[in-house]
Amino acid sequence: MPGHMNVLLAEASVPYDQLKEMDDINPEFASTDVVLVVGANDVVNAAARTDKSAPIYGMPILNVDQAQQVVFLKRSMRPGFAGIENEILYDPKTMLLFGDAKDSLNKVVSALKNL
Repeated sequence: MPGHMNVLLAEASVPYDQLKEMDDINPEFASTDVVLVVGANDVVNAAARTDKSAPIYGMPILNVDQAQQVVFLKRSMRPGFAGIENEILYDPKTMLLFGDAKDSLNKVVSALKNL
């Protein structure tokens, strides 16, 4: 995980042994059916890999764009801290779910339980 994410997850009482290192998890995305992205933007923005003019170019990211499908939970279409668009939001394989993350996740879990 990007460094600041470890801090945020620790504050949310996520056990450290459940976290994966970025170098360990990134190769898995290419064979992943669905990735659920909650409230992230710059740390999943492929411009860090592909756009040399981007202010985040070279920054380590989670390569979620390599998964078959991406479900993105966000409050809005606003850019992240770097102030740049995240092209994955416009990718046909990406589904956007706008709203409060906790409420949205509860709705997703409820819908999955009803399948």
